Amino acid sequence: MPKGPFMLVTVGNIVSAAAQWYIVWLFARQDGAHAVGQYSGLLAILTPIFITTQLGLRNLYISLQRHVRWPVYLGLRLTTVLLSVVAGLAVIWHLGGIFDWQLAMAILLIKVSDSVADLFFARLQKAERLSAFGILLIADAFVTTAVVTFAMLATSSVIVALWGAAAVSILAAFSTGALGLRSPDPMAPGPAASQQVLSRFRTVPGDVGALLRAGVPLSLMQGIYSLLSYVPLGVVGLFGAPDDVGRYASAAYLVVFANLVGASAETVLLPGYRRRYQARGRIVLLRSVTATSVVTFIALTPLVVLAVLTGPRLLVSVYGADFSISRTAVLFLALAACITMPTYMISAMLLILNRYWATTVIGAASVLCVLVSGVIAGFSGMEAVEAGCLAVFVGSSVRYVGELVLCRLSRWPGQGSATRSANAEVLERSEVRGPDQESDDKARLQ
Repeated sequence: MPKGPFMLVTVGNIVSAAAQWYIVWLFARQDGAHAVGQYSGLLAILTPIFITTQLGLRNLYISLQRHVRWPVYLGLRLTTVLLSVVAGLAVIWHLGGIFDWQLAMAILLIKVSDSVADLFFARLQKAERLSAFGILLIADAFVTTAVVTFAMLATSSVIVALWGAAAVSILAAFSTGALGLRSPDPMAPGPAASQQVLSRFRTVPGDVGALLRAGVPLSLMQGIYSLLSYVPLGVVGLFGAPDDVGRYASAAYLVVFANLVGASAETVLLPGYRRRYQARGRIVLLRSVTATSVVTFIALTPLVVLAVLTGPRLLVSVYGADFSISRTAVLFLALAACITMPTYMISAMLLILNRYWATTVIGAASVLCVLVSGVIAGFSGMEAVEAGCLAVFVGSSVRYVGELVLCRLSRWPGQGSATRSANAEVLERSEVRGPDQESDDKARLQ
């Protein structure tokens, strides 16, 4: 893959992470820890809901070993967005007057726009139009930053600033959709496909059923993994004050940044992993992925030392005196960030192997370890922010080790449906591509 598109996507995700951090910093400077706590608390509620209900359709569009028509993907995504809105409003209403409703509605609109754009990004990703992908990310980040800054300078209102960000998100969703629709699916069957194959594999109920069978475990996995970031926030809220939530959220943006960069790497690596898996098999791909993840972790280790030495003072100078945390808390966050980035390389391989239920199990175990470790630390007398940071580190470690073990298994017990889907794909290819390619595809499944 050319380095230019790869760098554009990487820069785009880094700039997006920087823009989100800038918004947190701006809110902290203007309204203090309370504003950051409100903003972070709403994200902690809405993000897992949207991720859990959207069925992982973006990753399925890239990795599912069966062709499903685009209108089915789009219809299913719009349905899940509606369910997310209803669920999000219900949770916020149940919590009473904790959150400002105007703030909540603005963030809800941002989530809706991002969820729709996410699916159209999959078309760009699968067609390997990564340059357009990266440019859209960069443009969205810069425009959002400019709009939020102007709104805060003009009105000093966090609510007005977030409504401005919501307007930018809507514009970005329309732009992504327009480009995505111009990106053809390179894996779609050609017009010469037989009617027998089409009638068997391309009916709407059959397509929806295939997406639900693969998407339910994948969405559970992604929703559970989002809890790895937000359950520690609950731990801090359980043992600390609202201002502690704001202090933790500001410092924990180091892990959020690592997740965004890791997601960028996963976005770029998925098409190449799929080609390598189909051409050379699981073992060759496993060796490459394991080596790359280890090298990445070693390369990032010196940054842990730098973070511990400079982190506490840096947080105070950037956010203000109210945002001071201990070196121990910074150490936990830095280690979690270093582990998080190479974990996405392992996750990409598990997606290619279609081991969705396996990753769901690991995610659930990781969330349980986060909760248990955070609660034990809190009840043992550890300061609330430190307990949350320790929980993040424990969860990241469990996820990395667990996913690496799953990659090494020759077969996951619940993978029979994925194998059947792969066999179906071979049947379809044999009808479309000819007998020589058919024998090659069947050999790869052995």
